[in-house]
Amino acid sequence: MNQTVTISCPAIFDKDLPQGEAMPENLALSAPVLMQQGWLDTPEPDFLPAEIRVGWTPSRLIVLAEIPDRDIFTKATGSNQRMWELGDVFEIFLQAVDRSDYVELHVTPPNLRLQYQIESPGKPATVLSDGVFSSRVKIDTSNQKWTVYAEVPSTLVTGRDQIATGEAWLFSFSRYDASRDGRPPILSSTSPHQAINFHCIHEWGKIAFCS
Repeated sequence: MNQTVTISCPAIFDKDLPQGEAMPENLALSAPVLMQQGWLDTPEPDFLPAEIRVGWTPSRLIVLAEIPDRDIFTKATGSNQRMWELGDVFEIFLQAVDRSDYVELHVTPPNLRLQYQIESPGKPATVLSDGVFSSRVKIDTSNQKWTVYAEVPSTLVTGRDQIATGEAWLFSFSRYDASRDGRPPILSSTSPHQAINFHCIHEWGKIAFCS
């Protein structure tokens, strides 16, 4: 059985963050964590592991995902649609260690978002207003990949405005890699799920906020 992951998440100064619609270039982010298919003995032949790095400022988590993709597409046309049924999507799951509720945040190639708050696994999800977290996407068709840059406010996860050094959150990053030819999407996650259930919190990793 694969082990859960702990990420040492480095602090970033606000002045170092990309401005406007720019994508980050030289942020001091964590070592990469790769997506996997823990429920399979052998990954699917077309599986392409995305690579995710994180960092933090006093008020938000920074997420950078490099997502290889041979067929970048979605049928989504607006925010808060059921993105996992419509094409490619990158998913962010976050929970404060002292809370039972958690958030599920989706980003698609055209930067359309879905944002949920969930009281606990198995409970109905509450749809949050678009923009409770921010994201940018860069599509690179020549290199068959898309990149997601996201900023998640601390208050969305913990109810507090600030993140403290030494604090920890539970996390999981997941993905639906869809194909426009109608084949079933290829699913993957940074968590070593033994069955396809991205909401299995005890298999999530931990983000440790360090200086």
